Amino acid sequence: MGLFDKLSKAITTPQEKANYVSLLSSAGINIPNLGVSMEKGVLTVTGTVPDGPTAEAAVAALKKAPGVTEVKNYLEVEDLTSKHIMMKVVTKSSNLNIRKGPGTEFPIVGKAAHHSQVQLIKKMYNGWYYIKSADGTEGFCSTDYLAQV
Repeated sequence: MGLFDKLSKAITTPQEKANYVSLLSSAGINIPNLGVSMEKGVLTVTGTVPDGPTAEAAVAALKKAPGVTEVKNYLEVEDLTSKHIMMKVVTKSSNLNIRKGPGTEFPIVGKAAHHSQVQLIKKMYNGWYYIKSADGTEGFCSTDYLAQV
């Protein structure tokens, strides 16, 4: 079971979810596949948004919800596979780690060679992209080590 599967199973009650949807709606934001989970004041949010500014606006709106002390942003931008956006690995000298999840705490599932090209699949949140390497490995990597071709 992956990170997003766990989050979707941890969704708050239907009424609580409706309250978050209403809060977003009043801010002019619609996330059709919104997933939310609240634990000890930390609201974890998943779903797909059209762009980065929408994700930022959603997080800002959710931070105003009663009882929310922090928002963990796991929103992702729509799938970009069909646009064939290529990125160049711009690490200083080593290979780029491709990870199972969007953070250094997730295990490495593969590597992309220094100066090689990878395909951008999704722009994620908080400085992470979901990419596909030349050998077909898919996973997450920091935006710090990629540049658009």
